[in-house]
Amino acid sequence: MARKAFPAPRMAPSAAPAAALPRSQWPTPPSCPGSPLCDPATAADAATTSTATSLVPGRAPATCDYVFHTTAGDVTFRAYRALSPKGADRLHTLVRHGYYDGSALYRVLPGFVAQFGVAADPSLARVYDHRENHPGAILEDEPAIINPDGPGNDKLWLSYSSAYDDTKSPPRAVNRTAELFVNLVDNRETLDEKGFASFARVVRGSEVIDKWFAGYGEMREACDLHPDGGWVCEGPSETDLYARGVEAYVDEHFPKLDRIGYVTATPDPTDPDPGWYYGNSKHHFSWSEGGEGHGVLFYVIFSLTLLMFFLLIRRQKTVSSKERRLS
Repeated sequence: MARKAFPAPRMAPSAAPAAALPRSQWPTPPSCPGSPLCDPATAADAATTSTATSLVPGRAPATCDYVFHTTAGDVTFRAYRALSPKGADRLHTLVRHGYYDGSALYRVLPGFVAQFGVAADPSLARVYDHRENHPGAILEDEPAIINPDGPGNDKLWLSYSSAYDDTKSPPRAVNRTAELFVNLVDNRETLDEKGFASFARVVRGSEVIDKWFAGYGEMREACDLHPDGGWVCEGPSETDLYARGVEAYVDEHFPKLDRIGYVTATPDPTDPDPGWYYGNSKHHFSWSEGGEGHGVLFYVIFSLTLLMFFLLIRRQKTVSSKERRLS
């Protein structure tokens, strides 16, 4: 069955993003009380408060580009509401109110995922800690759309991180709030069946993700979660991230972690959609954004040049042979 939701691949270049703000001009992270996000049940309809975006209240657009301005550079995720309406709406609301401003990229595991989404200020972070069960913070479960109608957790696709319901077989992803992860490899075989609903993908900046600091490895409370990964287990404690925040915890104990300064957005982007396969494990024939196939253009041009040279030599030999017969 053919995939339905996305256009065929097109590799036209996108417009250059606006220059990122220097760190000294990053917005102040929101906190509670004060931010509309302190009441998740009403935040979606509250007026936009982030100084970095002009997104309007309400549900998310059908497609929306979110540029995460990080200390390593800019990464653009294109979100598709059709793949996860509740997840897309939550991201839309969080960005409108600056939730990710100043937060840490706290779990970067090469060969698996890169995770973020605990607010910088602990007073706000605790609202979206699923263990607190704050009214409206936990999203309703929705089915993950997987192949052939969706991408699943393919390389460079984005899903919400969540807890597992161990009473089901296999365990199911539940209790989504604000934490997100980007798949660094094709994780469909291991994550799709657990219900992680991917809904956005990297369309620019995949090379920036490779620069995010990964030296601390796995989070300290998750050392036994993926024992075959081979990572060190010296990362932050999730409990302390929520309870103490960036300034009192991350800055002191994990100073090398990269940060998200702020997020800007473009609803219903007008640049050509790069297509279903852009930036993932099937990305072998694109060079416009430096993906796995970024050298293909060179080899195509080189091969065409050799072919033209061969045809010219052959033509010259044919002409010379005719001249000899006529003399």
